Amino acid sequence: MAPAYDALVIGTGFGGAVAACRLAQAGLSVRVLERGLRYPKGSFPRDFEDPTNGWLWQHRQGLFDIKLLKGMSIVQSAGYGGGSLIYANVHLRPPAEVFSSGWPEGYSREALDPYYDLVAHMLDVQPITTSARGLPTKTKRMQEVAKKLGREAQFFHPNLAVRFAPAGEPMRNKFGVMQEGCNYCGECDIGCNVRAKNTLDLNYLAVAEQQGAEVSTQAEVTRIEPLSPGYRVTYTDHAAAGMQRTVDARRVFLCAGAVNTTELLLRNRDVLGTLPDVSARLGTRYSANGDFLAFAFDTKEAWDPAVGPTITTGMVVEEGTGKDKTWFLFQEGGHPVQAAGLMLAMDPDRALSLPADLLQRELVKVLRARSKEMASIENERGRFQAVFLAMGRDKANGRLSLSPVTRELQVQWDVPANLPLYRTQEQLCEDVARALGTRAAYNPLWERLHLPVSVHNLGGCAMAEEPAYGVLDPEGQVHGYPGLYVFDGAALPVGIGVNPSSSIAAVAERNVERAIRKVKNAPGWVAPERGPAQPVRADPSASARVGMRMMPVVETAHTPVVPGTDPLGTVVIPPGGTVASPTPVVGLRFTERMKGHLHPGHVPADDYAGAARAGQRSGDVAEFVVTITLPNLDRFLAQESHGGIAQGTLHVKGLTPPGGAAVENGVFNLFVDTERFYERRMLYLLPFTGVDGQPYLLDGYKEVCDNAGFDVWSDTSTLYTVVRRGHERSGTVVSSGIIRLHLPDFIQQVTTFSVLGTSSPLKQADAMRRFGGMFMGTLWDVFARAKFD
Repeated sequence: MAPAYDALVIGTGFGGAVAACRLAQAGLSVRVLERGLRYPKGSFPRDFEDPTNGWLWQHRQGLFDIKLLKGMSIVQSAGYGGGSLIYANVHLRPPAEVFSSGWPEGYSREALDPYYDLVAHMLDVQPITTSARGLPTKTKRMQEVAKKLGREAQFFHPNLAVRFAPAGEPMRNKFGVMQEGCNYCGECDIGCNVRAKNTLDLNYLAVAEQQGAEVSTQAEVTRIEPLSPGYRVTYTDHAAAGMQRTVDARRVFLCAGAVNTTELLLRNRDVLGTLPDVSARLGTRYSANGDFLAFAFDTKEAWDPAVGPTITTGMVVEEGTGKDKTWFLFQEGGHPVQAAGLMLAMDPDRALSLPADLLQRELVKVLRARSKEMASIENERGRFQAVFLAMGRDKANGRLSLSPVTRELQVQWDVPANLPLYRTQEQLCEDVARALGTRAAYNPLWERLHLPVSVHNLGGCAMAEEPAYGVLDPEGQVHGYPGLYVFDGAALPVGIGVNPSSSIAAVAERNVERAIRKVKNAPGWVAPERGPAQPVRADPSASARVGMRMMPVVETAHTPVVPGTDPLGTVVIPPGGTVASPTPVVGLRFTERMKGHLHPGHVPADDYAGAARAGQRSGDVAEFVVTITLPNLDRFLAQESHGGIAQGTLHVKGLTPPGGAAVENGVFNLFVDTERFYERRMLYLLPFTGVDGQPYLLDGYKEVCDNAGFDVWSDTSTLYTVVRRGHERSGTVVSSGIIRLHLPDFIQQVTTFSVLGTSSPLKQADAMRRFGGMFMGTLWDVFARAKFD
């Protein structure tokens, strides 16, 4: 039996919308599956008291899909229009040098420019300077800041997919869909209820439906199985109480977003076994696109974050040369007025002190509760809050995979390897905040745990000529699976450093054009908008399929594409790079080895000495070698939690493989205050995966206090330890005991200290002096000062 459709498109973001539109325009029968909801005008959630009321995907298919993974916090959209529903509207083309390495043959800025032009035409992009309402306050402030910092030549206004027509006056766009002009409400990133954003459901997807594409929402794909010919796709119909349904199609275009697309292929290859021959490179070359989030509170002059589109300006930073070059964009941000209390929960000066031993999920729960308490913040105070957004060319060295036993999605992200980028982003955030008369504050997940938050996930199914190097061929087709394509951010093989929406759509335009030419045996086929002006008529057979469509069958005229503008092309980078930041950001790194004994099931678990003796008798050895990185020494010394990143290898007899288990995104806290004035604790939280594939957490502390006798060495070298199930401190204890730093290992540890972020011997010596002064000063406070008070 022949497949029911010529093409099935999974997902409706910047890749899926392009695919659905062009395939339908080419006269193919097209089915579209979208896991999220449709959002007609005025339907985006606005209940700021209840996060489960329309906001979260996990609660009745809400708008935001937030994944708190071990190595990264990921924010995605779920809805008809994908990420366009909540992104900040920015459309930029990366500089030509981005395509110089890592891409397959045939990709360059010059080759992609016609497709960037096409995307700009479809989304009517334009900078804020075209708005008759004038420039928002924050836009003016950023221009002043750029001038004050000597970065005026690197300042620009990015193109935005926003309709800057008069607010409150409904008019049809070029595709016959009713829209209004931007009213500067600042709600771009929580869904535009006035339809002033040129979201994909108002252009590409509207055209797809006008041309006969059938759309099913609340349809979450779970299985892809090859047929002969084509593929059978199984999905969960959330609109029908979770009923399982299938669709057969000759070709499948997977466009569910970089993370979800990669996860779906992983599950079909490694769990369901329906796509066993997908490349072993699946999940590799994941990039967070250098995303970095910061804030400034109590700015000297009003910032007015709730006035205007979310982002309206940008600055380029470029330092170094060759492989050591650091390149990123800094963009000003805003937020809806109702979110002012949530932002205030990020302010370390006003926030209540947080326990130092909170891990990712526990920290998020505390912040949610705190933001609810602060929701009544006066609007006037909220006018003096700024949001800073940065993104850059990270190393794209992450990996998405499934846990061997639990089959949960996990991400490996090497923060220390990407520290040069993050460090430079922090420097500029500090500089901008200082120019605004205040100081920078950071996303608590970064501040406390050094976990980035990414809203621009890329990679995982990278394109490459051979399956040994990538999952897809240069035209986006999965190696070894003819007719199975990936057209979303997963296909991009590098972090591009700019807002990726235009690049995802441009690559999709390129590759869907090639796919259509093969299917139709029409070497000259191009999107109608790239040809001469002509009417676009609906598929006459579409009336038989009208049941699943929401858009009427219409006939519209279009104008051809003209070359678009490139705001980054106006940026001037001096020969030696952009101006150096006056803000020093140096870090410190050292390696520590500790050995001891843990005993499983010892009761009580906090009888550490007894458990260690029992473990020694039974040969239950435990040890770890971790490298501790303090990314920003100044903040490390200033913050109460004194936190650093711990990565390395851990061995616990019976729980880990003989060679040990990797410790990733562990947390180290030095000299955390306790309830006793003359007592401090050093905390170690080391997550790992056991030999059984289950998650575990080594949770240990060194108790530094002045007991009888001279016990400085004992206190600073004795780690009272439990191992818990799961990666949270609330997990059940499975083993306990003591692990120690032995003198030979301490002597070796001293030789491993290195200073990061500077090659100056004087600055390196100063960093070591300041760290040593803090360390010895704390010991003095604990062991000596009490004797004189």
